[in-house]
Amino acid sequence: MKLNKDIYYQYVIFFSITLVFLDAYEIFNIPISWLGMTFLLPLCLIEYKNMTNEKKRSMLLFLFVTMFIPTFFYLIRNDLSNEEIVYLFLRYLNIASFLFVLLFSIHFFKKENLEVFIKNIKYFIYVYSIFTLYIFFAQIYDLYEPVRNRSNTNLYGDSAQSIFWLSEPHRAMGTFREPVFLITFFFPLVFIYLYRNKDKSLLISLITGLALGLSRSNYLKIFCFAILIYVIVDFLISNKVKLNLLLFAITALIFSTFGVLECNLNQDSIECLEYKEDANNIINRDSRIDSNSLSDSVVDIGNERLNVLKYFLFSIENIEPGSFLSVNTDYQEYSTININEEMYFSNRTLPKYLLQRYSTKNFGTGNYSLLKYDINVQNLLVFYTQALGILFPLILFIFFQHFVVSKLFKKEGILFLFVLLFFFISPIEEVNAYYGLIIGVTYNLFVNKELVYEKI
Repeated sequence: MKLNKDIYYQYVIFFSITLVFLDAYEIFNIPISWLGMTFLLPLCLIEYKNMTNEKKRSMLLFLFVTMFIPTFFYLIRNDLSNEEIVYLFLRYLNIASFLFVLLFSIHFFKKENLEVFIKNIKYFIYVYSIFTLYIFFAQIYDLYEPVRNRSNTNLYGDSAQSIFWLSEPHRAMGTFREPVFLITFFFPLVFIYLYRNKDKSLLISLITGLALGLSRSNYLKIFCFAILIYVIVDFLISNKVKLNLLLFAITALIFSTFGVLECNLNQDSIECLEYKEDANNIINRDSRIDSNSLSDSVVDIGNERLNVLKYFLFSIENIEPGSFLSVNTDYQEYSTININEEMYFSNRTLPKYLLQRYSTKNFGTGNYSLLKYDINVQNLLVFYTQALGILFPLILFIFFQHFVVSKLFKKEGILFLFVLLFFFISPIEEVNAYYGLIIGVTYNLFVNKELVYEKI
C-alpha cells in the first residue's frame, strides 16, 4: 500500500513539474506554472504529520513569523491598497510553499523514491530538450509553436513575450517566458541526473548541453565553468573522469558562446520584417536620427545584472528591514538616475537600446527614465535581504550552520552548496515550491547520502 502511495506521489510530482515548465502560458488568466506549484501543496498537507514533529513545527512557525515581522511594522506605518495587500499575500504564500515542499521533499525522497525520481528525470529531460530545440528553430523559421499567451515584459511591446533579438544570436527559451528562466528551472534537473547517471550513454549530455547552451546565458556559463573545475578536481583525487558532466559542460559552453543572428538565418522571418518596417518609419519621421544607431547598441543590456550588484552594495550600508513592496521601487529610483546620466549626456541620437527597452517620449529632452515596464532586482538574495534586512542573512547563516557545516569539507557537501548557490543567486526574485522540491532532492542526494539509498 505504501509503495502504491509513493508511486502516486511520483506521478503528481512530475505532473506538477511539467506544469511549472509551461511558464509561458496561462489558462483563464492564471499562469500554468502557478498551478504546477499549487499541485505540490496537497502532498505536503497529507504527509504533514509524518514529516514533522513538534520541534520542526515550532521551528517552521518561528521562521515564518520572523520573516513576517518587517512587513508587520510596514503595515502599521502605511495604508495599503487592495493590490498591494494581494501582492504581499502572494509573497508570503511563496515562502510558505517553499518551506512546506522543502520539508516534504526531504521526508519523501529517500531510498527507492529517490532512485525512481532520478530514473524518471531521464525521460523528462530527453523530451523537454528536444522540444526546446524545436521551439528554438520554430521561432527563427516561423514554424508552429503553441501561442505564448501569458503576459510578460516585452522589449518592443507592452506585455507580449520577447522571442526576437536583433543584435544578438537567437536564444533558446523552451516553454519559459525568458531564456534565463529556462536555465533556472531546467539546469538543476539536468545536473542531478548527470551526476547520478549510471549508464554510459553520452547522448543525453549532448542534447541537454545543446538545448541549454543555445540560451546563451551568462548565468549558465558560470555554473558550467564550476562543473569543469569539479570534474578536474575529482579526476585528480579519484583518477576517474565524469564524462557525462564533462561533455555537458563543454557542449553548453560552446553553444552559449557562439551563435547566429536570426536575420542572417532567415531574413524573411516575421520579426525581421517587422523590425525593418518599424526602423524605417522612425527614420522617415525624424531626420535627426542616426540610422546606424539602430543596429549598434551603445549600452550592454547584460550590464543589468551588474547594476543589481552595485545597487545592493550601494544600499547595504544602511540596510534595515523594509517590505517586499519597497525593494523594486527603491531599485527603480536608483536605476532611473543612472539611465538619465548615461543616455542624456553621452548620446543625443536614438540608439537601438532605447528602441528595445525604454520609452522615447519627449525625445531630445533627456527624459529617458520613462520605462516601458517596471524594472526589478531579479536576484533572490538581493530581494530578500533588502526586504527583510539583516534577518535574512542571519537566517541563512543559522540554517547553513545547522545543515551544512558538518559536511562542508566533503565532496557531497560542496555539491549541495553548489545547488544552493545556484538558486540563491537566481535572477528569479523569490523562493517557490519548485525550489523547495529540488533543494530537498539534492539534500538527500548529497548531504544525507548515507541515509538515502544503497548503491546498486
